[in-house]
Order: sequence, then C-alpha cells, then structure tokens
Amino acid sequence: MNNDKASIENILKMSDGKLDRKTLENVAQSGDASSLVNKLSDKDKQKLDEILSDKQKLAEVLKSPQAKMLLKLFGGKNG
Repeated sequence: MNNDKASIENILKMSDGKLDRKTLENVAQSGDASSLVNKLSDKDKQKLDEILSDKQKLAEVLKSPQAKMLLKLFGGKNG
C-alpha cells in the first residue's frame, strides 16, 4: 500500500490540480477509471478517444513512465 500511496502522490503532482486525492484513491481501490474519464473536458475526451482508436499512438503512450505507473496502480497487484 505504501507503493500505491507514492504512486498516488506522483499522479496528483503530474495532474496539475486536475485530479483530487479522494477520486484517485477510489479509482485505485476499485480499478474503475470511469470517474476519472467523466472529469475530462470534452476536448480531452476527444484526445483520449483518438489515442485509444489509433494502435500506434496507444502503443507510444503505454511506453511512457506515467502510463506504466497508472497501469500498475489501477491494474492492481499484477502490474
């Protein structure tokens, strides 16, 4: 759990105030990121859709240290 807390702290810093601790902790516990997606602006939702629909863009994003941290945190103990 200490590793999760450190990951949450890092994600909060990277979000520039766009995420709140309670929502992020709930997502980490439940593994359901829909509450985070719902907080995105329409423009950011469109960007996310574009990335998710383009295999090459998605592969590039998933290689980033930030994505790896998110996947580990939200993916549970298997990540």
